[in-house]
Amino acid sequence: MQFPRDFFNKKILIFGYGKTGKSAAKLLDKFKLNYSIYDDNINKKEKLFDKEFYKNNYDFIILSPGINIYNHKKKNFFRRNKKRIITDLDIFFSFQKKYKYTIGITGTNGKSGFCNLLKDILDRNNIKSKILGNFGIPVLDKRVSSDEICIIELSSYQIDYSRNLKLDKACILNISPDHLERHNSLSNYKKIKLKIFNFLKENGRGYYHQKSFPKLKNKNKIKSFSNLNKIFLRNILGKNVKIHKNYHNQIKNKLSHRVEFFYKKNNFKFINDSKSTNFDATKFAIQQYKNIILIIGGLLKKGDSYNLKNLSNNLVEIYIFGNKSNIIQKSLTKQKIRFICFYNLRTVLKNIYKKHYLENRNSKKNFTVLFSPGAASFDQFKNFEDRGNKFKKYTYEFFKN
Repeated sequence: MQFPRDFFNKKILIFGYGKTGKSAAKLLDKFKLNYSIYDDNINKKEKLFDKEFYKNNYDFIILSPGINIYNHKKKNFFRRNKKRIITDLDIFFSFQKKYKYTIGITGTNGKSGFCNLLKDILDRNNIKSKILGNFGIPVLDKRVSSDEICIIELSSYQIDYSRNLKLDKACILNISPDHLERHNSLSNYKKIKLKIFNFLKENGRGYYHQKSFPKLKNKNKIKSFSNLNKIFLRNILGKNVKIHKNYHNQIKNKLSHRVEFFYKKNNFKFINDSKSTNFDATKFAIQQYKNIILIIGGLLKKGDSYNLKNLSNNLVEIYIFGNKSNIIQKSLTKQKIRFICFYNLRTVLKNIYKKHYLENRNSKKNFTVLFSPGAASFDQFKNFEDRGNKFKKYTYEFFKN
């Protein structure tokens, strides 16, 4: 498949009109290609269809990664047309331009941080690179020159739906239960992650976290790793790349909503980890700090739970918020862990200000207010970015005076 050559005079459907869909439409318009748009939200339908829409035979269906084809109200349509589904990444790789070097990174937690680490190391070596994929800005909205290395963050959804990726290196950082409501089981989730190795070029190399796949055997092209040490990083980036001593600290506070230290007031610092949508991510964040006032809550995913027993020594107080907080409350009650519960996030920050800050602001003891929900954001927010921005807003409202 090559773009745009193979797309002329074809029936193209953009399914899902969020950021990814709009970036695809923009590109198709540039090449004057005809297409249709569908979105479940009637307000987003810019090209409406008649009742025959789902009976149409499309050559290409450009699917947004947030859509679950297995549980969608039109899943029969997807079942009939599964071989026609492509992603924006497929289009990106189908350009005739050859990219210098491509690295695919996936895993349950830490993808964004690791991609950022790789880019920072390359920057220090004066090697041009760009981060693409599941990283905020749609891949089709970014310009990549032929002398740049592509670091591609891949979600399980993108791996599942894509078919035309070409990777020099591929890495699965870790695996823990996530998106099980979509993939049904941990076993199936792992199978989808392992599909990343199907996209390796002939001379490509793949790496997987040994503890996440204990039964997987090493092959010529695919090897296990246990630590993100310098040897492993050189396997990914090249043996001649210089890696400085403090590379582990390089990504600290780099990414918005990802263990982001954004504000300090006297002896209180505030960490925004809104990107945390499962307990393992929250656990990782808790292990980075001491004297934590923890804020958790949101929509739990299937198979996820909060096991804070072994982490309680780091915690001063636990706040729970959200529409579904009763599920988390029951879990912590069974563990005999105390908590305070409020419906919304603003009230939580207000209480922290009154109960903890006013009483301890002159103390020699330092505190960390850690916002690491460990659950999906859709109960009260548009997405994790909106949730993180609201946390910052309420923090400034009560503490910046």
